[in-house]
Amino acid sequence: MNSDFNPEQPNNNLPILPPEVDLRDPDILIASMGASRAVSQLRTRLTLSKRTIANAIDLFSPLFVPEAVASSGVENIVTTNDSVYIAKIERIRDLEPVEKETLRYTEAVEQGAHIVNNHGFLATNDYIKLQKTLEPAQNGIRNYPGTNLKNPITGKIYYTPPVGEKKIRDLLSNFEKYYNEKAPTHEVYARMAILHYQFEAIHPFGDGNGRTGRILMPLYLMVQQELPVPVLFISQYILNNRDSYYELLRGVTNNNNWKDWILFIIKATEKQAEYTTGILQKIQINLGITKKILREKYPKIYSSELVDFLFSRAYFTEKDFEKEIGISQATARKYLAILENEGVLGKKKQPKRNRYLYINKKYTDIILNI
Repeated sequence: MNSDFNPEQPNNNLPILPPEVDLRDPDILIASMGASRAVSQLRTRLTLSKRTIANAIDLFSPLFVPEAVASSGVENIVTTNDSVYIAKIERIRDLEPVEKETLRYTEAVEQGAHIVNNHGFLATNDYIKLQKTLEPAQNGIRNYPGTNLKNPITGKIYYTPPVGEKKIRDLLSNFEKYYNEKAPTHEVYARMAILHYQFEAIHPFGDGNGRTGRILMPLYLMVQQELPVPVLFISQYILNNRDSYYELLRGVTNNNNWKDWILFIIKATEKQAEYTTGILQKIQINLGITKKILREKYPKIYSSELVDFLFSRAYFTEKDFEKEIGISQATARKYLAILENEGVLGKKKQPKRNRYLYINKKYTDIILNI
């Protein structure tokens, strides 16, 4: 037990990074090798596309939705993949609060990915931007006392984060340095676990800390050039093992038990990298089937841009299709009718509107079941 820790007092003595933990521990090294292999396979699958990384972020952006739904689920914000995909199209209607929160998560992931792609790092001001996207009404560094984390049933306080804006910014400055420095290959996944703990322990914002912290994990793998885009459904693993997640977080704070926490996050990374690779394999098989159908039966309408469009949106409107493919309304309707007749697309009427949402059924059959 950490004799200096009092859960009811601000943790202003939170140690800076790096912590005193042996990252060459045999168990950590073996686990890291497994995660590295799984992420390498995922990276290979992601880089099969010839598009630039900037375009790849857009191409794979539908896959940010399941991560957003799972991450929101960790915070007891419950919605579904299908609801969020449709909400992205139907912004003209009044969205449910959970839809708005989950959509903001997908926007924050994309925002962070573009920042890393453009600059190669994330700074404190970038963490603040991500949190502002998640929580536009309650954004910025905490500058008030009284924040604590407690059991919602018993009311017992189990952690009080550091207080004072200067203290928080100093801790974030140290976090930023550790986050962006080039990590030795064998330490990348252990460091990601350390960084996630540290961010949650700093708890720099009034709200959105958990979601911001989970976004920063796959973005860290981008910074370390382990992944070209932040497609790693790590929140799904955390959601499925939520009790262990919180217990192990507290184990670091209360008992300095870094090893079990690090092994948990490394295992989560390995399992979810393998899972995501399987999802991408299914998507790319179906993308290939669609290309083959169009090339062989409808060579006049086939283009790689058209197929990329179909597999970068779960749902879309006729107007989206016209604009992105660069065709007239009449041509768009002709193409859509062909795709519908071939069973590539389905459609459903938009509520209260005389318009349709088009659905790439081969794609949605995969990603709506993630």
